[in-house]
Amino acid sequence: MCFDFNKQNDQLFLVGTEEGKIHLCSRAYAGQYLETYEGHYLAVYAVKWNTFHPRVFMSCSADWKIKMWDKDIVRPIMNFDLGCAVGDIEWAPYSSTVFAAVTSSGNLYVWDLN
Repeated sequence: MCFDFNKQNDQLFLVGTEEGKIHLCSRAYAGQYLETYEGHYLAVYAVKWNTFHPRVFMSCSADWKIKMWDKDIVRPIMNFDLGCAVGDIEWAPYSSTVFAAVTSSGNLYVWDLN
């Protein structure tokens, strides 16, 4: 469904699946996943690495949730329930703590975790 390359290590990338799983992959190990993150139960519409922190990424899904992850921890470190499918997410290009999301109901949400 989606993928994103790590901003500081272009060997690593994430893949979001229709089944709700997220796979951490490497261009160096094409035959296997480095890790699988299971936190969504419907399709993952977007995965995005944090621009400033090489271990942190977000995912959003048809299950109404945004989840924040540390690549070294298989459970989400933060969870946001928006009440309808979340179509896309994006980190701000100027801050490691600001991100935005859009939903299927047409709403735009912006957070600053700081």
